[in-house]
Amino acid sequence: MQTEANALKNVLDYLPERIRQAIDEYSKETQLPPEVVIELAISNFIDVDSVTFDDCQIDSLGVLREQNKILKIQLAAKE
Repeated sequence: MQTEANALKNVLDYLPERIRQAIDEYSKETQLPPEVVIELAISNFIDVDSVTFDDCQIDSLGVLREQNKILKIQLAAKE
């Protein structure tokens, strides 16, 4: 079975060259392995308060849509 780190390394093979370069540059700047940079990007996309897959708080898509709708209504009410 493939480990999580190996799976993330394999993701790099499927990314456009410019994205691989950006990941490599960020990796060098932060001294993080490229697979950690990928995990950071994905987990932060899913949950802006998370850093790794382990601390992602994933709600169902329906719950996220409802929360988004409520926030938009609240924002519109403030304007």
